[in-house]
Amino acid sequence: MSVVTITINSSPSWMNNRDNSFSLRETTAYLSRRRRSSSVSLRKKKKVCCGAKSRDDDYHATLKSLNSRGRFPRKSLGQHYMLNSDINDELAAAANVKEGDFVLEIGPGTGSLTNVLLNLGASVLAIDKDPHMVDLVRERFAGSHKFKVLHEDFVKSHIRSHMLSFLQTRILSDPDFALAKVVSNLPFNISTDVVKLLLPMGDIFSHVVLLLQDEAALRLVEPALRTSEYRPINILVNFYSEPEYNFRVPRENFFPRPKVDAAVVTFKLKHPRDYPDVSSTKSFFSLVNSAFNGKRKMLRKSLQHLSSSPEIEKALGVAGLPVTSRPEELTLGDFVKLHNELKMSSSLETARAELGVVVLYLNKAEARDKICRAIQYGSKFVSDGQPGTAQNVDKSTSLARKVFRLFKFVNDLHALISPVPKATPLPLALLGKTKNALLSTFLFLDQIVWLGRTGIYKNKERAELLGRISLFCWMGSSACTSLVEIGELGRLSASIKKLEKEIGNKDKHQNEQYRAKLQRSNERSLALIKAGMDFVVAFGLLQLAPKKVTPRVTGAFGFASSLISCYQLLPAHPKSKTV
Repeated sequence: MSVVTITINSSPSWMNNRDNSFSLRETTAYLSRRRRSSSVSLRKKKKVCCGAKSRDDDYHATLKSLNSRGRFPRKSLGQHYMLNSDINDELAAAANVKEGDFVLEIGPGTGSLTNVLLNLGASVLAIDKDPHMVDLVRERFAGSHKFKVLHEDFVKSHIRSHMLSFLQTRILSDPDFALAKVVSNLPFNISTDVVKLLLPMGDIFSHVVLLLQDEAALRLVEPALRTSEYRPINILVNFYSEPEYNFRVPRENFFPRPKVDAAVVTFKLKHPRDYPDVSSTKSFFSLVNSAFNGKRKMLRKSLQHLSSSPEIEKALGVAGLPVTSRPEELTLGDFVKLHNELKMSSSLETARAELGVVVLYLNKAEARDKICRAIQYGSKFVSDGQPGTAQNVDKSTSLARKVFRLFKFVNDLHALISPVPKATPLPLALLGKTKNALLSTFLFLDQIVWLGRTGIYKNKERAELLGRISLFCWMGSSACTSLVEIGELGRLSASIKKLEKEIGNKDKHQNEQYRAKLQRSNERSLALIKAGMDFVVAFGLLQLAPKKVTPRVTGAFGFASSLISCYQLLPAHPKSKTV
């Protein structure tokens, strides 16, 4: 019996582009000549699908079933028939398919390879994007409970979720069962995409056996360094698998006859725990692809967007490679060493940059004051006004903060006498100046309070009175700040709405002016929240409603307000190159 395999997908490169179909007479005549040819050995025995009624699989039956659906081979679709049934057996043998295995088949065509897999006792999940072929194999194997076919384009399908769903029953019943396998006769034009999709799935598949174009198979399995055939796909193949070239399939075994031979390749997939030791596969392959984008360039040039030339040269030296290395000269192991060295260098650079941000932040006296403020009110929250260590921390930190604020009242005094921005409404301008006056008074009186607590200023009663007056000034300035921020938010909101109308249907988030206004709006909203919290804190420190605004409530609001202040003082984060 002759076995015919068809794969329906877009046209491979070796096919002509004419969209004509082969007639039944032409096809039958060709196959009759092929049967008489001694160059092709065709198997004569019948195959019987497990659990299904025996069906003839000779070329006449296949052609008739295709003809009934108007599906004769079309060159524009790259359809080709396998004439040698032994190859299907050898494909299955290359994957060592046996009873109980789960197999994925891409492009089952008429189901001749599917039939072999089912006869071996495997469960088969087939995927084909041609609805006619899906109907054909679904009808053919309707009696088998081990077969399922999906009508999808494999390259665009969610194969991982499909396989996990397909394997779920087996996983639940036997957690230690063997991984699934892939056995397929692929259209040559999607072979690279299929390889890229399947090889990283070592946690699902153990073996991937594919029938590929012979030249492509040789390039994938036996690439030569320092040649134009050495590409990123070779690094990917060896990273995720151990490839093996099994055997060549002469072009005479196909109808229509292609212009090139084919070959069977086995990829023994590595489990994720056995992958080369890299911190991130994403960054690793990003480096590899970047290196090959400038293939004839030295790596110290092609990778400059990832690291500086001196750092790249240093990493090459540590990896034992010449500083003049080019990507086609590096093996998988070389790329792994280079990536890890650059990643380590980049991590140190990032750490230095982060530390620089911290130093820059702490160099600000205002930042130190806000950190102490957070400690002060955090301690107040913990102590809840009760004597103890937390209260001692609260008092000592409060005293220390007053040192940080020496002469700080000058800042608000300067703002008080400075002109207001043009177009500022009069009410907002008056509120702003009132805020500056009250805050400047608060900070000035706070210096006298500090003198009283240290014993330099002897009149304690007056110092306490001035302390309460200063707190009232702070509460008043917080109220003014809240009103100013509400007014400014209203103005910004109107301005943003006007800008949105001008932008129209365009993406407003791509407009720099819109983004700037939105950022200012967010900043003012945060300032409004902080001002409201400060008002509550001042209210609590004055003990105007001690039963409602307890020391713990005051501490909580003060701590939250301090965190907002710390955030507002953060410097711009430096941008660092990453691998």
